[in-house]
Amino acid sequence: KIYLISCKSCTAEFSAAMAPNAEAAKESDNLTPGSFTRKDVKARPDIMIIGNEVYSAANFQHQHPGGSIFVSMFGGRDATEAFMEYHSRRFPRQRMAEHLVGTLSASEKATPVDEAYLELAKEVLAAVPNRGFAPPRYWAKLVLLLGATFWLEARLLLGERTLVGALVLGWLYGLVGLNIQHDANHGTLSRNGKINWAFGLFQDYIGGSSILWLQEHVVLHHLFCNDTELDPDIALGAPALRLNPTHAHLPWYSLQHLYVFPGQALFGFKLLFLDFAELVRYQWVGEKISPLANYMYLPSILMKLAFWARFVLAPLACNGWTLHTLLCVAATTCAGAFYLAFFFTLSHNFEGVGHIGPGGTGLTRADSFVKRQAETSSNVGGSWLAVLNGGLNYQIEHHLFPRIHHAHYAAIAPLVKAHCEKHGIKYVHYPHVLANLRAMMAHLRKLGSTDKPSSFAGTLKTLGKVLLDKHD
Repeated sequence: KIYLISCKSCTAEFSAAMAPNAEAAKESDNLTPGSFTRKDVKARPDIMIIGNEVYSAANFQHQHPGGSIFVSMFGGRDATEAFMEYHSRRFPRQRMAEHLVGTLSASEKATPVDEAYLELAKEVLAAVPNRGFAPPRYWAKLVLLLGATFWLEARLLLGERTLVGALVLGWLYGLVGLNIQHDANHGTLSRNGKINWAFGLFQDYIGGSSILWLQEHVVLHHLFCNDTELDPDIALGAPALRLNPTHAHLPWYSLQHLYVFPGQALFGFKLLFLDFAELVRYQWVGEKISPLANYMYLPSILMKLAFWARFVLAPLACNGWTLHTLLCVAATTCAGAFYLAFFFTLSHNFEGVGHIGPGGTGLTRADSFVKRQAETSSNVGGSWLAVLNGGLNYQIEHHLFPRIHHAHYAAIAPLVKAHCEKHGIKYVHYPHVLANLRAMMAHLRKLGSTDKPSSFAGTLKTLGKVLLDKHD
């Protein structure tokens, strides 16, 4: 992926992103009840859609018990299914009446609530304590993991920096990503939104960006998993990988099932460094972050700069401006990225996986929420792998109940599986990682193969189109 940003464009993006939130709140204060099209709502970051009604996001964001950031991210969007999957209940229309500003135009089709999902949610919540928030034993794991990470990073910085130590630090970064920031940014650690927000910033500590992560996962990927037009995660690999069946073929895709592994390691350099361009533009793969969340723009930029100072400049200053120091920094980057990308790639890329929308596998956006989430994800292994990997080996349960803490996924999996079997929904659970890995490689090989030979000119044309699409 190539990033071309001039100083002039950076300045323009910065100025646009720093527009005050007060303007959005002022607009919302002046709203009178009326009818809105989806286009109207998209142009207004101070409002959002729930069902066939339109509410003031600007007024409600600071009253939201789970924290303002989740409401802010959905300013100008349809939050119907987001509310449903994060609260596992019907929207409290009566309680929210003071924030109602209008209805969805009669010409627009409202997003329906999945009644079967609500039935399943009732069963699941009855089976977990404290509405599925983090159990007491989790906090011991959190302290142990953060303690090990801080200790090793300090030891490498103040003592001898070894390649083995750098690789272990990368692995620990990966575990922090899977076990701490992921849960926190989904709001599963506590009912207190401030606690979730604070631990969610560990995404910035390990080199990512919590605001970009929220845009990618909470706003886009979780709602549109494997959607050929709307899921950014199956577009990210291009032009190196073909994860979207609608993307044009490039000759090297025929080997993607082999080079995907070094590619997963190198993904770290994109995450830690190249994604800064997305942060400056305050977007993710062309999808702008809601201006209602502009208050996180400057802090996110500063946290990224602080990470670079701690992760790159501090080792060079303390351990010496040597090739060895740079190799150790690169080793940490690659180890953490590989561990994260490996398990995420397994989850949504396997033989028989569903794709939604044009060019997909027959799944449509009109299918039930449970069907769309379950048939585009897979599980692998059991409870021990869940302890290590933050429960993300239970991707089906996670995509259905992202606000239930990962410690509960193994317990609720039988309920979810039974529900899927009852409703004729495909439920894929691999017994071990090797079986899932074979299915992933077979899937990537199939996506990468083609019977149509491509000319050099045709390849250049396709490559150019892919790169240009990345910058739209």
